[in-house]
Amino acid sequence: MCRRNAVAAAIKLVIFWLLSASVAQAAVYRWVDERGQVHFSDKPHKQAEVLELKTQGNNGWQPLDIRVIQEGSLASAAQQLDLARIQREVNEVYRFYDQVIYFDFYRQVPVKIHLLADQREYMAFVKRISGYSAANSLGVYLSKTHEIAVFIHDDALGGIESTYRTIRHEASHAILHSLAQILPDWLNEGMAEQMETLSYSPEGFLISSHDSNRRSFLARKNKAMDVLKFIEVRSDDWRNSNHRRGVNQQMAGQLVYMLLSTTYGRSLITRLLQDYKRGVNMRAFYLLDEHYIGGSQALKTHWENWLKTEMRQPAIIRLQ
Repeated sequence: MCRRNAVAAAIKLVIFWLLSASVAQAAVYRWVDERGQVHFSDKPHKQAEVLELKTQGNNGWQPLDIRVIQEGSLASAAQQLDLARIQREVNEVYRFYDQVIYFDFYRQVPVKIHLLADQREYMAFVKRISGYSAANSLGVYLSKTHEIAVFIHDDALGGIESTYRTIRHEASHAILHSLAQILPDWLNEGMAEQMETLSYSPEGFLISSHDSNRRSFLARKNKAMDVLKFIEVRSDDWRNSNHRRGVNQQMAGQLVYMLLSTTYGRSLITRLLQDYKRGVNMRAFYLLDEHYIGGSQALKTHWENWLKTEMRQPAIIRLQ
């Protein structure tokens, strides 16, 4: 019984240090007394041995294991994309959600990317494995199998740089789905749009204004919803409206960019994502008065004022 109690105490002690913010500096000591009982402590003891606690690093997560699989006519071709760049950039997206949005990662998020030669092969591949029509899309995250499919974009679509941006976009969907499977589409898509321009340096994260997104929205803003209706609308209606109007995606990108550009806006994004991670099933509109300074009417005013500036500032958001 004493031995079992000692083991139980050891387990509790180890868990405590693993959860402690100072785990990297803490030491755990183990020793056996005269009666043969095993003891554990954070204080040194004569004849004690120091136990090494293996952790996953300072932030509790390890880099993603990313696989890029060339499909179709690329199956036997030379490597088409820079795999080291994909690993780095997708992990920067992962790090953003950890360090800026404060998601706690208790497991790795697997990312498998299927690369196709062109849009025709891409659409046929997605249709075959999911039944989903990928028409008019640059890439897709397939939630049922937790995979990404993308094709090499030609110059008219932005070329190879557009391909890398799309991979970061879809990686955001993969990460968010693994953490909070029910999200409003405007928030999910708006965050993914930001990841297209995300970069990371030792000084922190940079998110640049998505100029093509901004120009596209400005050209069709007369078709856009009122911002509060936009936030309130159910995701299935949001998607249907996006297919009809073709402006919801761009509005989501601009709205989330505006929010991330201020501390109180970032707070709203973080609190909404944390709520949905915990399983809250309320639409975001009903959380605005609780989570946004000044409530829903303040957000509406901020959005309308930002529209009057044609959403040009800030050109870059700097985040630590």
